[in-house]
Amino acid sequence: MSRYMNQVQYAEIMKYENLNESIAVKAYLRQAMMQTNIIRKLEIHAEAHEDQAPIFRKYIKEHDEKRVQAVWDAIAVAQEEKRQGWRYVEDGANFLAYLEVKYDGDLKQATDVEKLQIQLTTLYDQMYRKRSEGEMR
Repeated sequence: MSRYMNQVQYAEIMKYENLNESIAVKAYLRQAMMQTNIIRKLEIHAEAHEDQAPIFRKYIKEHDEKRVQAVWDAIAVAQEEKRQGWRYVEDGANFLAYLEVKYDGDLKQATDVEKLQIQLTTLYDQMYRKRSEGEMR
């Protein structure tokens, strides 16, 4: 089965755009790896049970689409982190400290974009922690 967006292609994009694998990026890559593991199990089952192969190919395709999307999401996060000049998880506490100083402790004054950045920082941190603990499915 030919797959769009393999590890080599991912690495080439990351290198070409001078992007880094932050914790938030790795969280998406872990999702992609989880999909790859499911695909491998489905492929083995389909090979062993030819009568079920057509339906399993459908599921393989669905999981491969999820895998590819997770890799593109990882790249998009890396691009955004590069654009904004800080990483969501690793630098999130510093960003919050910056906002605390900027707004004299009143984060209600933060712009909509800054509020979204705070939400993303929290989300990526939780996503990575849950995946690291094996809780996210």
